[in-house]
Amino acid sequence: MRSMRWFFAILILTTVACGSATVTPLPSQPEPVSAAETFTPPADSATDIPSTDSTFTPTSVPPGYIYVDTLEQEIYPFVENGKCSLAEAIFAANAGAPKDSCAAGIAGETVIELMPGEYHFTQRNQAPPQFEWLISVVTVGTALPPIAFPLTIHGNGATLMRDEGAEPFRFFELMVNSKLTMDNITIQNGDVADDWGGAIYSMSSSITLNNTRFINNRSDNGGAIYFTLGRLEIANSEFVGNISTNNGGALFIDSSRAVIQSTRFEGNESDGDGGGLYAYFATVTINDGFFLKNRVTGNANGLWGGGMFTNHVNITITDSQFYQNESPAYAGAVGVINPVLAGIDPETENMIEQIQDSPVISDMLTSIPGFQATLEAHPSGIYSDFHEDIQIHNNCFANNATLGVEPNWTSGIHASAAVADGNYWGDPSGPSGRGPGTGDSVGKNKVIFAPFLTAPLDFCDPTLSQKN
Repeated sequence: MRSMRWFFAILILTTVACGSATVTPLPSQPEPVSAAETFTPPADSATDIPSTDSTFTPTSVPPGYIYVDTLEQEIYPFVENGKCSLAEAIFAANAGAPKDSCAAGIAGETVIELMPGEYHFTQRNQAPPQFEWLISVVTVGTALPPIAFPLTIHGNGATLMRDEGAEPFRFFELMVNSKLTMDNITIQNGDVADDWGGAIYSMSSSITLNNTRFINNRSDNGGAIYFTLGRLEIANSEFVGNISTNNGGALFIDSSRAVIQSTRFEGNESDGDGGGLYAYFATVTINDGFFLKNRVTGNANGLWGGGMFTNHVNITITDSQFYQNESPAYAGAVGVINPVLAGIDPETENMIEQIQDSPVISDMLTSIPGFQATLEAHPSGIYSDFHEDIQIHNNCFANNATLGVEPNWTSGIHASAAVADGNYWGDPSGPSGRGPGTGDSVGKNKVIFAPFLTAPLDFCDPTLSQKN
């Protein structure tokens, strides 16, 4: 299984980094800063947004807070110029020590406050690894130093932007056991060519995003974010115009647990499957989602899921909207392949037992105190209690399309097995395809679509939710 190969790669890299004589545990993940500890500087008026040359100086700075006071990109070795750039702030957060005018971070508790404005990036980070175990697994570099410990970034309306014509790079790479919490920020134009994760690459880490926008990022898998072996939480955010040349136009989720709330996916594209979102071997909850004009282009091998494509998942979709998404063949809006539910692949092996069979992991289980407990409590939740289940309820589907030999025969949902009753399909007569009506169609025999709604829900767009 692909996720196991990745997991073994992580553990082997960890073992190599820690030396062959002894096995040293990776840094633990401290508790995140609580809401009561959050410090917000006085709000600037619309006319007082700092210029590129101005400084952002709070009246009091709590320990562990770093204030970025320049929009300029600074590259290692950093010049001592009396300014605190974002790269220097992350470097200080990792080190727990001051850098230029950046205050010292507190490992696992650092909060970075960004100066409002546009941060333009033209080249990759050049800093050497700050710790011997800090081993990157990506091919294309990152604009900023990798995140080694849990870190919070308050964007304050800032935009991180890769300049047109700059060399390929993403913005963030999260290292094993780290965590990134980020809000009120836009990340734009990341491009890693054939590498994965156009804006963010995360493996065996956690990400929490609120009011975060990803615009026009590009990669091979996960146009904006490639996320594997971790826990992902996204709320009140947007993915617009992101592109993948393989799977997951905006977001690729692998071997993870994800909760996506009140988030918009619009105009994202993939040449593979999943124009907006691709999920494999994951537990995903989507509530109040909005999927509009996402598409699988058909330029590569992609056939499935203009809005999203999921494979071997436990997924719940409620109170969401799917309009004008399209794919070349199957599932204009939502595509699902669940081999266990469909009776194709009765997988019964216990994940922990599979891991324990590896000599490398067996050594770690005996050498690292609490290592097995860490696996069992892994934030992805994939090593215990995973099961396939598809629940799609209380949503609006309209004007989604499949463009193959039989147009629109699975424009709404194409699934091996799914419970998808209580939805509106763009027309009072209900879904077409396997259904009795003329709305968006459902395909395959194991999609339960009845009873269906005969009128759009109150939250659904009054124009987009009606069949053209």
